[in-house]
Amino acid sequence: MIPTPFEIVRQLVDRADPVIFDVGANIGNTVEVYRTLFEQCVIHAFEPDSRMFAALQSRLGGLDRVILNRAAVGETAGTAVLHRTTHAESGSLLALNSDSWWGKALDIRPAGTETVPVETIDRYCAAQGVAEIDFLKLDVQGFEPECLRGAGAMLGAGRIRVIQAELVYHGLYERTTRFIDLESLLDPFGYRLFTIHDIRIGDDTGELLSLDTVFTRVRSPG
Repeated sequence: MIPTPFEIVRQLVDRADPVIFDVGANIGNTVEVYRTLFEQCVIHAFEPDSRMFAALQSRLGGLDRVILNRAAVGETAGTAVLHRTTHAESGSLLALNSDSWWGKALDIRPAGTETVPVETIDRYCAAQGVAEIDFLKLDVQGFEPECLRGAGAMLGAGRIRVIQAELVYHGLYERTTRFIDLESLLDPFGYRLFTIHDIRIGDDTGELLSLDTVFTRVRSPG
């Protein structure tokens, strides 16, 4: 029987006390799942949307081994414009594509903007003394390549073991993300695509809309 996505993650991480980065933590659903999967895990959660972060903090603030950060993650530290939408989980640092039939079908519309802080994985790890990330989850609505570019030092040192990254293949945003966008960043550091899951296909069109990828490190960089 094929294991579930969370079972796959648990098998790949294979330790009770992993360091987990939940980038795009939303209101904390996945944080709670990871705390169940890994009893002694340390979770660094990142959520830039102020309203979502308030809900996240209300729900999980104060828990042991859960560090909440109101910040986006990207290639360079600073600030950026978050594009909110009528579906809160679809907010992104990329603007919506108004021509997307999928967006129209789901009635996803712009709902204002917010200037948010942006952190990089490399800078954050250096500042917080994070030596290794056992599992990096990226669910940032098309901004995954920028997150990986901001993790070059950690990737190059082999200090990120397992990476799960959403891939929005359909043009829901101003820019699409392809397999090559992730593989071209990860292959030089010794990572390969291990599996894909949560594949979304257009009911009427058959078009690939989005999916989650899982990468593991199989060799030294170079």
